[in-house]
Amino acid sequence: MPITRIELCIDGLDVSVREALLEVFWEELKISPGMVTADGNIELALAQCGEPPADAPVIRIGSMPYIQVTPERLRTLLRRRGTR
Repeated sequence: MPITRIELCIDGLDVSVREALLEVFWEELKISPGMVTADGNIELALAQCGEPPADAPVIRIGSMPYIQVTPERLRTLLRRRGTR
């Protein structure tokens, strides 16, 4: 099974929002940027994605972008994709 790369796009992202989203990644997957889940299926990275600041925060799961992601929505996305 190929590894799924999740990117947190940091373009135009407020530090407090970034930290709130990273907290969700830790709570749900037990990973921080640069880490891979214990099962080796998911990698988390911070990235310059070139997305407009109006769309921030942007999360890319594989090649699929999700815009204006809140911590609650991120939690739902991770659970729905079975990444937990």
